[in-house]
Amino acid sequence: MEPILQTLTDLNIPFELQEHKAIFSEKDSEDVVITLPGIDVKNLFVKDKHQNYGLVSMDLHKRADLKKIAALFGYDRLSFCNPDELMQYLQITLGSVSPLCIKADVSCKVKVLFDQNFQNQKVIIHPLRNTASISLNFSDLCRFVKECRHDWIMGDVYKVE
Repeated sequence: MEPILQTLTDLNIPFELQEHKAIFSEKDSEDVVITLPGIDVKNLFVKDKHQNYGLVSMDLHKRADLKKIAALFGYDRLSFCNPDELMQYLQITLGSVSPLCIKADVSCKVKVLFDQNFQNQKVIIHPLRNTASISLNFSDLCRFVKECRHDWIMGDVYKVE
């Protein structure tokens, strides 16, 4: 079993797994049928000019409001991190970002922000590779993040359309 899936099992966190073709973006996911229950999640790794980092997990099909997200984190204007920063802080490559990456942030440099709509739901995330998805209870994901010595905040992260 993959190390991250073994970690979830060791923490008694139940999940369902589905293999699929590689998904690098929302566009790539258009022809992939995920049959797992839950909200499809996209993850943004962001920073401000002071090198404050944040991992945002939100509904795949909605648009992020970076001003709202910056305010929730208490950061200045946000930009997206580059692949080198992804590897440095989360030990992951583009397309495979997941809240499970927080396990790699042993220095607790990265803040975590979850979409407030995840409460009492199942979420669908990558298990640290973009060729599979897992579904798990959001409360269990929060427990995983806590086990990784991180706190999280929840909020409204969306642009008003």
